[in-house]
Amino acid sequence: MSDARPDRDVGEARLDRGAGVDWRLYLVTDPHLGGGRDAVPGIAYEAVLGGVGVVQVRDKEGDDDEFATHAVAVAEAVARACTETGRVVPVFVNDRADVARELGLHLHVGQRDIPFARARAAMPDHLMVGLSIESDSQLAAALAGPGPVPDVIGVSPVWATATKTDTAAALGPEGADRLARAAHAHRSAGGGVREADGGVGGAAGGVRAVGIGGITPATVAQLAATELDGICVVSAIMAAPDPQAAAAELLARWEAGKSLPSEHEPA
Repeated sequence: MSDARPDRDVGEARLDRGAGVDWRLYLVTDPHLGGGRDAVPGIAYEAVLGGVGVVQVRDKEGDDDEFATHAVAVAEAVARACTETGRVVPVFVNDRADVARELGLHLHVGQRDIPFARARAAMPDHLMVGLSIESDSQLAAALAGPGPVPDVIGVSPVWATATKTDTAAALGPEGADRLARAAHAHRSAGGGVREADGGVGGAAGGVRAVGIGGITPATVAQLAATELDGICVVSAIMAAPDPQAAAAELLARWEAGKSLPSEHEPA
């Protein structure tokens, strides 16, 4: 891999194993929806100004060197927004463990990417590794045994989405709530997560959980009433004419939904 390290410190865009992360609004980038790879850093910058608390760089095209250059540009844009706002926003890399490790960024893997155990072993202990979860059985497998568990799970798809077509059946708010509760209830004896990491937006312990798939401003309140720590969006921000305003609206609707009575209390 060529030297794609950033010219400036991206420490503002990193956090050690989830301490203080604001999970309420998580952005996954998409160059196609954003108008091309060169436009993505600017969108990420605006999104963080609007309230996005986590950014994941996803680009399935190009080799690792091209992706690394792109990830650095996004991380630097996020760091600039963090400097301006006084916030700390972690940046994840999708799938490419070698790039994430080289750049010192967090990693997120899917069920069809590098196996989680291998991904976790490849990453330094202070960096987070997230995992996509589509079913109860996948979550049970991820939490089984004495080894490390994910720092955060992406519960998907909540609703059907055109952004990804290789997903399982939609879980709906009820299914997302069930998986989030199970993730929060987990306590790792092997050091995979802390009992309480001080994060913003959800339960104080266990594995964090964000919902993704088909989420729009009109549906945010339904998920705010669940045990999810936050929502994860792609097109709702990447394809928006004003990413900052789109992020601010999503976050405002999440907060408004939190004030409503929950329809998903366990029996």
